[in-house]
Amino acid sequence: MGMRTWGRIATVLAAVAVAAGLFVAGRASVGTGGVRDHAYHQGYTAGAATGHADGLREGRAIQLTQSLPSDRQQAVRDAFTAGYTAGENDVFDGYDGGWGLSQPYVVVLVPGSGGATYRIDSRVELQPGRSYYLCPGSAGQLCQASR
Repeated sequence: MGMRTWGRIATVLAAVAVAAGLFVAGRASVGTGGVRDHAYHQGYTAGAATGHADGLREGRAIQLTQSLPSDRQQAVRDAFTAGYTAGENDVFDGYDGGWGLSQPYVVVLVPGSGGATYRIDSRVELQPGRSYYLCPGSAGQLCQASR
């Protein structure tokens, strides 16, 4: 082989080595560590909370109807589910509109009435660029200021 052939082989090998090095560097720099773990745990936590709530509802419906004759169980379960859904919506008593989905709120709860443990006394949607804190000398009143 001539000197020119060895030069071409050396150039090709160098290019392959550089490409392999860039590939390895790219793979090593992929943000799979903390970001991936954080996203996984957020999704897991949200799924677990939803599954828990759904399981409670289904479990209560089954518990309520298991002693009934089988031909009446579905109708009673359907009525229970409708009442449960109405109760979930009633939790927003006085605030049944204007909620932003996936928006953070500070909600102040007070004792409920008529068998309800709580009711919403006030709500404030959190806004970017604002700081929130308990007002000095108040009984739980929320103050805010621009940052």
